[in-house]
Amino acid sequence: MDLMSPQSLLQWLIQWTSQYPAWTGVVIFATAMLESLVLVGMVVPGAAMMLGVGALIALGALDLWPSLAWAAAGAVAGDGISFWIGYRFRDHLRGIWPFSRFTSLIDRGETFFQRHGGKSVVLGRFVGPVRAVIPTIAGMMAMSPRRFVIINVLSAIAWAPAYILPGVVFGASLKLASEVAVRLVVLILLLAALLLLTGWIVRRVLAFLQPRTAAMLAAFERWGRRHPRAGDVGAALIDPRHPESKALFVLAGLLLVAAAGFSAILAYVAGAPGAAGLDRTVYNLMRSLRTPWADSVMVSVTMLGDAFVYAAVTAAVAAWLLWKRNPPAAVHLLSAVAFGAILNRVLKLTLHVPRPTELYTGVSSFSFPSGHATMAMVTYGFLAVLVARELRPGRRRFAYVAAGLLIISIAASRVYLGAHWFTDVAGGLALGLAWVALLGIAYRRHFAPAVPAAGLVLTVVLSLTLAAGVHMAGEHGDELQRYALRQPVRSMTLANWWSDGWRTLEAFRDDLRGADQQPFNLQWAGELQALSAHLQRHGWRRPVPATLGNSLQWLNPHPKLAGLPLLPQVNNGRHEQLLLVHPGREPDRQWALRLWRSNVRIPGSGAAVWLGSVTEQRLSRTLRLFSYPQRLDTYDAPLSALAPALQGLRWRTARRAANEVPAGVNWDGRVVLATGAPAGDGLTGYSHPPTADTAVAGVPAGR
Repeated sequence: MDLMSPQSLLQWLIQWTSQYPAWTGVVIFATAMLESLVLVGMVVPGAAMMLGVGALIALGALDLWPSLAWAAAGAVAGDGISFWIGYRFRDHLRGIWPFSRFTSLIDRGETFFQRHGGKSVVLGRFVGPVRAVIPTIAGMMAMSPRRFVIINVLSAIAWAPAYILPGVVFGASLKLASEVAVRLVVLILLLAALLLLTGWIVRRVLAFLQPRTAAMLAAFERWGRRHPRAGDVGAALIDPRHPESKALFVLAGLLLVAAAGFSAILAYVAGAPGAAGLDRTVYNLMRSLRTPWADSVMVSVTMLGDAFVYAAVTAAVAAWLLWKRNPPAAVHLLSAVAFGAILNRVLKLTLHVPRPTELYTGVSSFSFPSGHATMAMVTYGFLAVLVARELRPGRRRFAYVAAGLLIISIAASRVYLGAHWFTDVAGGLALGLAWVALLGIAYRRHFAPAVPAAGLVLTVVLSLTLAAGVHMAGEHGDELQRYALRQPVRSMTLANWWSDGWRTLEAFRDDLRGADQQPFNLQWAGELQALSAHLQRHGWRRPVPATLGNSLQWLNPHPKLAGLPLLPQVNNGRHEQLLLVHPGREPDRQWALRLWRSNVRIPGSGAAVWLGSVTEQRLSRTLRLFSYPQRLDTYDAPLSALAPALQGLRWRTARRAANEVPAGVNWDGRVVLATGAPAGDGLTGYSHPPTADTAVAGVPAGR
């Protein structure tokens, strides 16, 4: 088993938790205890791990009630130990390492406890900044142990489901998503991790820089006085009394030269961009994660970085700033966006780095640096600077975190859609950040009238929403086509496909679970509508569509399998184009037939060869909360169930070679080839018409 594979790692985790439930309980207990332990809880991601426990419950690897009990017990133990430490050492604790290094946190905890009293033990479980010290503070302030124990136990009983049940919902969502494509689950997890990491980095950087900024600027001013020539340029940046326009022009030029030189060196050292290494690895990974639903979302995200949107937002905010009589802020914003656009075009024309795929013409056909990443950083980054200037220091992080999440989302969408190499996006973010930092420091250090923060935020949000809405309403469909995955089309005669050409088509559905999961046990040559109409005349039907309203049926406490919506599945980045179902052998079972278009076309007729998978599904329930049709990994009996509906078609049974079927796959390698082509075209060796007794040639009905 390849533990580096996300699917293999998940399977290993589920298998381990199923085999060692007692040890799993100990791990849950230890995690909850450490998350509640004084100071230790600051570095243990207990909330995230409890979310993961909930996801494993939804996937069937853990039981709900034992997991809740272990988590609550661990939380009681952690807070109990923390209380004892505070009760035992009292005020001496401030002088004991490592508590002596966190006196400010202890002071905040004392203030919180004095304000809320005994309720602080309950509130502290859910309030991040003081979570790690409140039980210890309660002990230091001589809270009654009996009273603490009662509050500790009751709050832990509330804490465990509050953190685990959202994970159950999340895990159930992943379970449903895995029916569409495991790649969709992996993509969701990767994006969630990326956004969480972005928020964490922004908060940590701000926490490091804010108390040190004044000292750093003072040191820079002292350096400027010792180096007059360079100091004049630096003074323009940080000295409020110094005119800045000339120096900023010099700085902008220096930034342009430095960026061009850096990029040229990077391109020279890296050789042909995207040919190998990290760029190619990330590109192939993102291509393997493509799904239609994710494509639609990512195209919407990437359009937030289009010129139409950021130009409209810039114009609206600049106009609002001028209306508020703040020309300096408007000029800085317009300068940031204008120079960012110029810088990006100059670098593209200088380096001529090709894109991974041809998407644009002219200057935009070049890849490095990513225009979307650069302009998202410049536009939304500088807007964050404008907003943060009007906020109290403790709230400025909200502006930067919000901008960071938006910027990283746009940058990630460019890599996902295959519009850029990873280094294009990284370079664009770096260049944009450098320019925003320079211009932001200049703006923050020079006089500009204050503006209402609420009005500024409202203007940004409304203009962004309106511009994005108009842009997406008119262009989303075209952009979706622009970024769609493309396959090379090849021709094959009907006779060639019928005899042996069928073997050259894919044998398994393309998903992250690899080539050992869902085989294509049906191939159809002809018009898809003709097959659909024929099968529906023989008892097959279209399932309930998976719409937002119909999805509420998944919460039905008394579900019927036939009434549940069926999620689409993905092959090679596309959903199936035909989905039919038929009642199964038992009330909670049914057969499902899906067909995807292959890249093979029949010359003359213009018809395509379609790859189909006939599977069995059962009604699956998660904690009596979620019900949905789950695919079973058996493929021979479903193929037999399809046979009676093939009456009147030309078909035959073929077989994959033994080495084409991986070990452990419940499939004998048989493939039904079917076509609606008329007689007289030279096709031989077919059964016509099949009956329920012959089923699939050589396979008894009901196998």
